[in-house]
Amino acid sequence: MKSPVQILVAIAVLLATATVAAQVYKWVDKDGQVQYSDRPPTETSKVESKKLGSAAPGAPANASATTAAKSGDVAKSPKDKAKDAAKDADKRKTEAGDKAKKDDDLARIAKANEERCKGATNNLRDYESGRPINRTADNGERSFLSDEERAAEVARMRAAMTESCK
Repeated sequence: MKSPVQILVAIAVLLATATVAAQVYKWVDKDGQVQYSDRPPTETSKVESKKLGSAAPGAPANASATTAAKSGDVAKSPKDKAKDAAKDADKRKTEAGDKAKKDDDLARIAKANEERCKGATNNLRDYESGRPINRTADNGERSFLSDEERAAEVARMRAAMTESCK
């Protein structure tokens, strides 16, 4: 168990670290290289000045500026961060919705193919069984299929099965 003095010292150390904000300058030198520094360039060229956010507690200002400058991440304002986060969230939500819609479409197509396959398989079994198959004409009269009609229907159903029973 830590003594109250150790706890108070730890709290004092944490409270004593100040938030450090640094200014970073970005420019292109005469060789075309992008340069970053916490000091403005001595030469006259187009310079962008960026304000960095707070550094980690206890970290020196130059270290955070140099790290941010090397990584190319210059801190954004909280509003910009919130806008970027909202855009990223919208993008992820849209991508997830698109993926879900695509998955639903694929599942629906697979289910329809499965049902067509079952129907074609059942019909083929009936036609190959040798039982008499009849049809009803538009005028309501029933007639039985001839052997040629039955063979044509069997060929059609096999083609349907080849298409839907993949």
